[in-house]
Amino acid sequence: MASYDFKKKTLPTLIRIAIGLGIGAIVIVLTQGIFFDKIGILQSIDQLTVDLRYQNRYQQSQPRALKDNGNVVIVSISDDDLKAMPRAFPFPRSYYAHLIENLNSAGAAVIGLDITFDSPREGDTVLAEVLQKYNNVVLATTVQTGGSNEYVDVRSLKENYGNVFFETNRRQIGLTNVIWDRDQVVRRYMPMMTAGDNLIPTLAFASLDRYLKFPPLTRVKDTEQNFVLANRVIPKYDATSFMLNYYGPSKYENGFRYIPFAQVIDDSTFKTKDELDYETDINAFDEGTKSLIKNKIVLVGSIMPEERDYHNVPIPTIEGGKKNYTMNGVEIHATAIQNVLDGNFITILEPSLEMVLILSLSLVTFFGLWRFRQIKLRHVWILEIVSFIIVLLLVFGIFELAIVLFASSSVLMNIVNPSLAVVLAYFGTAVYQYLAEREQKAMIKGVFGHYLNPAVVNILVNEPEKAKLGGDRRELTIFFSDIASFTTISEHYHKNPEGLVELLNEYLDEMTSIVLKYDGTLDKYEGDALMAFWGAPLPQKDHALRTCYAALDMQKRLAELRPKWKKEGKPELAARCGVNTGIVIVGNMGGKDRFDYTVIGDSVNLASRLEGANKQYQSQIMISDFTFNHVKGKVVTRELDLIQVKGKTEPVKVYELLGKTGMQMTENQKQSIELYHEGLKLYQERKWEEAIAYFQQTFSLDETCYVAQIYTQRASLYQINPPPDDWNGVFIMTTK
Repeated sequence: MASYDFKKKTLPTLIRIAIGLGIGAIVIVLTQGIFFDKIGILQSIDQLTVDLRYQNRYQQSQPRALKDNGNVVIVSISDDDLKAMPRAFPFPRSYYAHLIENLNSAGAAVIGLDITFDSPREGDTVLAEVLQKYNNVVLATTVQTGGSNEYVDVRSLKENYGNVFFETNRRQIGLTNVIWDRDQVVRRYMPMMTAGDNLIPTLAFASLDRYLKFPPLTRVKDTEQNFVLANRVIPKYDATSFMLNYYGPSKYENGFRYIPFAQVIDDSTFKTKDELDYETDINAFDEGTKSLIKNKIVLVGSIMPEERDYHNVPIPTIEGGKKNYTMNGVEIHATAIQNVLDGNFITILEPSLEMVLILSLSLVTFFGLWRFRQIKLRHVWILEIVSFIIVLLLVFGIFELAIVLFASSSVLMNIVNPSLAVVLAYFGTAVYQYLAEREQKAMIKGVFGHYLNPAVVNILVNEPEKAKLGGDRRELTIFFSDIASFTTISEHYHKNPEGLVELLNEYLDEMTSIVLKYDGTLDKYEGDALMAFWGAPLPQKDHALRTCYAALDMQKRLAELRPKWKKEGKPELAARCGVNTGIVIVGNMGGKDRFDYTVIGDSVNLASRLEGANKQYQSQIMISDFTFNHVKGKVVTRELDLIQVKGKTEPVKVYELLGKTGMQMTENQKQSIELYHEGLKLYQERKWEEAIAYFQQTFSLDETCYVAQIYTQRASLYQINPPPDDWNGVFIMTTK
């Protein structure tokens, strides 16, 4: 039973899972708390996506209209009110005293003054008396903030509140500071701010204290995830604020009701400028106006441009048919009040769910893209483009999910963090694939480096798909070489085996360098024997010719080395080479822990037999007819015989490889080859006497043509004892 290879089959998968989850964990760490605060671009992108969700909700669905214009009425001081008042702005404080009297007479539940009385002015005494009379008035003040995400800290109440009526109405205080994000957009509201050692409600929450009949300066309960005001739970956005759920967008159709300052102050006891000029009573503060105020929280504030109390908001606001993205501070306070009374807040997606989403997306993206990139395509860039499109679709899907959640249930899901997980997983896959390919390339170099030309190894490293390992049928050219009389040479070194090893290493090093020179693949060494092949792992159309050239170079190099060895007192080595071309199986052969890149098949065996057959003909390089058909016209050969090697039933024609086309030869050598082939033709036609004459003349011209003597002997024997009628000239080899 085969054992399960955990390291090979399971470990890589677990590593990829760990990397995918690790990317998600990195995103969670980097986007939480202090890290996120320091990554400004992430904050900016996040805030932009929040604004897009606000705007989408108002564009795609019905605006969040206020029922009966809500619980808050805004008494606004505008340029028109300045024109209506007999006294210039800033108004005498008696105007505000009169306003408070009228609002209380109309039944206002709470009056919040978004106006800072920071220095003594005319009418202070009258206003102070009114403030003592009513306990439903909230005075405004501001403090210097230390940062939009922290409770503000000032030195003392008395020095910094800047309200001359603070001592008169000490407990009715609301801070009017509006906080904005780094892009100067107001999305959040703080229930409380710190002043000295005290937590002071903001204007909205001071007004809520009065409206809900809570004691002055009631602090909201601050829990880990919520603010709690009595039984009202307000989900936090961060440690000190919650998200504003804006109403609108039209100020007068769906939003808070605005009543002009002049309309509220103009009762029978007050004379506006028009009333004084025309000497007539208008009295705009009538029963209709009073009905709009009854039981409402009334916020009084300026909406004059020169007062600069307007802020950027994420939703479009419409006034007079004009769209902009600004809102007066007084309406921002009103929005906070109404959010609490409605109990309809923007809630943040549960952090644990966000973490699960980030981890899941990073894992799925990393694993999915890695698997996708394993697809084998000729044009890899197609995979990269599709991978990038997949990432864009995932990010778009995250955005759409966030849009739906916000529009349908006012749930604010962070878009940046999950999207960042997807993007980092995309790049993580690319890095992982790059490292895996580097490891693969290192493996290829390690596997092939010791028997392939470095140039070939580099090609395999850059294009590993060309190295189809594991067993492939392919036509290759196989090469075998062996040292002649090696046994005798070994006996010469019986007292100095180290010398034999040194000589053998020198010989093999020289021969191997020639194999690699012609981009051959070194298969193995067996003692003094060398085996190589051409045409794999990289295809080579001229593999047969490369093999022949390598064999010729080996013989040439040996001829150069023999004088050197003779001078050194070493044996003058000679080698015999066998070359055959044919279909073989090439690939990694062996077990999972030990294997060789090699070739097997009958064509391999034939090449080995041809190497040994050289001894019979005293030739140096013998090639088969299969190889000859690939190289004819490009090399010089001499046909040797039609032989049947041991272990084979079919005869094969063999040739002696003499050199490259254009090799230098003497006239005798050229003539010798021509006479030899003519004699061989006569021999095959059973013209023994004529053949003998040609062979003898061949040998006389070139004494290295030992095969001419062989055929002379055979023809002489056949003259005496002719072969049978079915003789085909085959010579049967009885030895390897």
